[in-house]
Amino acid sequence: MSNDRQNQRLPFYDSLLDAMTEAVTVVDRSGTVLNWNKAAEQLYKIPREDIVGQPIAQFFQRASLMLLQVIDNGLPVYGVYHQPRPDKHVYINTVPVTDERGDLIGAISIERDITDVVRLNDERFHQHDVGGSEEWQPIFDTANRDLKETLTFLEKLEALDPTSSLLVIGESGVGKALLARYAHSVHPSAPFITLDCRALTEGLLDIELFGQGAHYFAQESSKKLGKLELAAEGTVYLRHIDKMPIPTQVKLAQAIRDSGYTTTDGEFTALRCRIIASCRGEASTPLLDPELLYLFQQITLPPLRERREDIPGICHFYLRQASTRLGIATPTLKPEVTAALATYTWPGNLTEVQRTMERLVIAGGDAPLDFSDIPSAMRPKTFKELTDAAIPLGALSEELERERIEHAIAQTGGNKAKAARLLGISRGALYYKIRQYGIGD
Repeated sequence: MSNDRQNQRLPFYDSLLDAMTEAVTVVDRSGTVLNWNKAAEQLYKIPREDIVGQPIAQFFQRASLMLLQVIDNGLPVYGVYHQPRPDKHVYINTVPVTDERGDLIGAISIERDITDVVRLNDERFHQHDVGGSEEWQPIFDTANRDLKETLTFLEKLEALDPTSSLLVIGESGVGKALLARYAHSVHPSAPFITLDCRALTEGLLDIELFGQGAHYFAQESSKKLGKLELAAEGTVYLRHIDKMPIPTQVKLAQAIRDSGYTTTDGEFTALRCRIIASCRGEASTPLLDPELLYLFQQITLPPLRERREDIPGICHFYLRQASTRLGIATPTLKPEVTAALATYTWPGNLTEVQRTMERLVIAGGDAPLDFSDIPSAMRPKTFKELTDAAIPLGALSEELERERIEHAIAQTGGNKAKAARLLGISRGALYYKIRQYGIGD
């Protein structure tokens, strides 16, 4: 590519960076700043003209080290948590840049400001009263537009046709059973019977649903009533209905259409319960026989990774719930913990949130909880972890040097000789530093 063509592209490149909401830093092979976009100016309050053309190390010691590490080893780093200032929280991705020959020529660092997310988490975690405590609150307390529309439809359905058959579709743990209980809550004294369609074979599932006539047994009193009859005026909740054998699906579809079914005794039994079912998968492709599928009103619950804005409230709900159930005070969380909870993908959805909040309550104490108290899968890499070992003690600022010494002493249980070895300095030098910073006074 000619130099003229490259020069023509530069204005587009600069405009692209300035249009990004993430802070972007571009450095060359030596760590000199080549570009510093508007979001970076706003995040760090450093004008572009002051930093472009200067070594990144003059402004950020740890950042320069991580960028140069990426340049040296050619390996990208993703999802690194950093708190550059007490009031700022960011997640950083840093990637190497190569030329057309594949030679490393620099690196790009992209920082996503999550300060507002952390602040929202802190506000929710420190609120004493955030509304109701119904078990289905984690579904209805939502800012997700699609879920709001779904719930509005459901509320209208419950008001106008509360007996209609309902199919709830979604991943494991998204709250399908909670939604079924909400739909049933208009008849709180009526039976709510759950049946898992994975647990029984075709013949046994038929008996559980439709019952078995007395002529199959030795005595008339041995007649077995099915769940559809036992749940009269109430609800039968069929979990994993997509695992129901096709012949049973056909019988159930016939019962819904006819508002009743014929038992093995030849008697017609009216269907006087509501049927709510659930399955995993996409709304367009549940594994159900079409005869049954289209008899249901269908709604889909999104996974938590699509409900980012709801996660603080959901975490707080289950944290309070666990605290109340276990009779333990609600713990205080450090900002980095609330950041980790807000940005984690939660593959187990509401179920995983509930168990994690129980763990935090059990782990709680007088001190605020930190990264060590949350499951390892949720702990992001931190700037400190990636850069501490590579910075010589003498190259650190006084604040960072003191922090490093205190951490080493704590890590070695107060053994000064081991702490000195860990820091790469003599024991005499360590004692000098301890006196210099008044550590332990």
